[in-house]
This record gives sequence, C-alpha cells and structure tokens, in this order.
Amino acid sequence: MLADMARDPDFDPCELVEHDSGEFSLTFDDFDDYVDIFDEQGWLGNGYAWEGVVQVLLTDRAPQVLDQVEFDSEADLFSVRAADTEPLLEVAATIRDAIVDLDVLADAITRAEEQGLLD
Repeated sequence: MLADMARDPDFDPCELVEHDSGEFSLTFDDFDDYVDIFDEQGWLGNGYAWEGVVQVLLTDRAPQVLDQVEFDSEADLFSVRAADTEPLLEVAATIRDAIVDLDVLADAITRAEEQGLLD
C-alpha cells in the first residue's frame, strides 16, 4: 500500500513514493524520448534496461548506493526501493545525468551489455 506519491524536483525526472511501511521507492517511466538510443544498440529501452544502465553508472559514481537499494523494475517501469531517501537522490541524479547527456546513456548501455546487465 502506498502512503504518498510526490513529484519532488530533487528527484526529477523520477517520482518518489513513500510506502505505508516507511520504505521509499523511486520510479521512472518516461522512456519514449530514449527508446531510439537503446534500439540503436539492439535493446528495448524498458525498465529492465534502465536498471542495467543505472547499475553501471552507480558503480562509477556511488558504488555504496548499490548496497543500499533494491531494484524492483518491470518492463514498463524502472523502480528501486530503499529504507531512506538519500540513496534514491543519487539514483535520480544518475538518471538525470544520463538523459541530459545522451553520450553518457549510450556508453552506459554498451557497458551494461558487456557486463550482462541487459536481458
């Protein structure tokens, strides 16, 4: 059950969801503008693919966050859970950086494929 959904600019382009349990989720589903970049490399730009991209980028910029979050994506939704919002801020910044600089996104897709993170 969800307690609250908020569109907080600190988490853009994602949405922060607070669950009744006190846990938080960060979701992202604005895939349309980036599908071509995934498609050029032979991948669907879905939630699972974004999960691989985020894992690669977090390994570079904030590997400790990977131990603080649990990925819970679906085909039509990137989703990650955490006990507090701090690691989710880093995930949101990672996604923001990837959509602002499409070269970062394309490189992350390549590296996620090389690391077997895209299915």
